[in-house]
Amino acid sequence: MAVACLALGVALGGTSYAAVKIPPDSVGQSAIREGAVGTAQIRDGSIRPRLQTGGVPKAARAPHAQQSGEPVAAGAVGAVSVVCRPGERATGGGGGFAGPPTTNDNVVDSLPVGDDAVSVRWRISLFNGGGSPRTPVADVLCATG
Repeated sequence: MAVACLALGVALGGTSYAAVKIPPDSVGQSAIREGAVGTAQIRDGSIRPRLQTGGVPKAARAPHAQQSGEPVAAGAVGAVSVVCRPGERATGGGGGFAGPPTTNDNVVDSLPVGDDAVSVRWRISLFNGGGSPRTPVADVLCATG
């Protein structure tokens, strides 16, 4: 019985010490190993307040732009590109055909393009695996700074 009481005291004492001595928000990036925290470990609504109060730097916010291209004939490849606003750079992108996809559609390429060191445009080339002409759509994520 004495050993059990001692073990209980040590167990409760350790948790009490941790609750009192460890400051709030003390777990930082260096204390968490790569890939240990995912969506399953984050409570609903716990990140949104930080995002709404300016927790993400302005340069990291990505305005989104979209552009439709000329219809692509069935069995053909077509491309469309979309440009960021002045002062922004292309950080990512993609696209597809407007409407539902077919099983034979293929992305030929999806990449930033331009002659400058900073890409301001995103291009996607698509193979139309459908039976009729379809409209390609390109998306770009742009950032400032």
